[in-house]
Amino acid sequence: MIKEIRTLRKKVHIHPVFWIVFGTGILTGHFWDVTATFFIVMMHELGHAYAALFFGWRLTSMELLPFGGVAKVDESGTRPFQEELIVTLSGPMQHFWLPFVSSALLLTPYWNMTNHEMFLEKNWMILLFNMFPVWPLDGGKLLLIVLSRYFPYRRAYRLALLFSFLFLTLLTIWVVFHRTILLNYFVIALFLLAMLIKEWRQQRYVFMRFLLDRWQKATLDHLEGVTVCVPKDMMLMHVVEKFYKDRHHRIMIQGKKEQHIITEKHVLNAFFNENYYDQAIGKLL
Repeated sequence: MIKEIRTLRKKVHIHPVFWIVFGTGILTGHFWDVTATFFIVMMHELGHAYAALFFGWRLTSMELLPFGGVAKVDESGTRPFQEELIVTLSGPMQHFWLPFVSSALLLTPYWNMTNHEMFLEKNWMILLFNMFPVWPLDGGKLLLIVLSRYFPYRRAYRLALLFSFLFLTLLTIWVVFHRTILLNYFVIALFLLAMLIKEWRQQRYVFMRFLLDRWQKATLDHLEGVTVCVPKDMMLMHVVEKFYKDRHHRIMIQGKKEQHIITEKHVLNAFFNENYYDQAIGKLL
C-alpha cells in the first residue's frame, strides 16, 4: 500500500486553470463549494488510480481539471474483464462513503447543515454525471466493457463511441430546450466532444495495441475458445477485426470443397512478423 501511495503522489497533476477557478471561488464567497467539489473529484479519481495500481496497471497520470478529473491508464482493452470492471467501478463506489465524511464534519464548528446539503448534492450529481454512457466517463467505459462481451473488440469500441456521440447530442438538445442555458454544462460538453473526436481518430492505434498485447502473450489457451469462420479470400486485416476480448480464437478457413483450421497465434505472427495484413488469409495455408 505504501508503494501505491508513493506512486500516486508522483502521478497527480493539477491543471493550472484549476487554481484560477479555485481562487475565483474564494474571492466570490464560494470557498466551500469549490473545496467540496475538489475533494469529491479527488476521492473519485483516487479510487480509479488505486485499483489500477493494485492490479499492476500502467498509470500514466491523474490530472485534476477545473470541472473534474481524469485518471489516465495505458491498458485499454488489454486487461481481463473483471479487472476493467473493478477499476471502472472503483471511482463511483467512493461516492457512497463520502456522505459519512460530511456527516462527521457536522460535529465541528466549521461545517453546518447548509454545507452538508451542498456537499450531498454535489456528491450525487458528480456520481450521476459520471455514469452517463459517454466516453471517457465511467458510464462510457462500462458501456464498452459490456459491448465487448457480445461483439468483437473493434466493433464494440466503435459502437461505444457512436453511442457516446448520440447520447451527448441528445443530452445537449434536452438541456437547450428544457433548462436555462448552463455555461458549465457546455464547457464540459465541449471537453467531452473533443475527447470523443480524439478517441475516434485513435481507433486504429487502440486496436493495434489490443492485437499487439494478444500477440505478445505466451498463451491464450486459458481463455474461452471461439471459432471464427472466414472465406479463403478475406484479408488478414478483416479477419483480426473479428477477434473478441477475453477469448482465444480458432480460425476456420472455408474454401470451395475444404476447410482448414489455424490458430490465432499463427494469424497474429503473419500479421506482425510477415506483413500479411493486406493479404488474403488463404495464403497462410
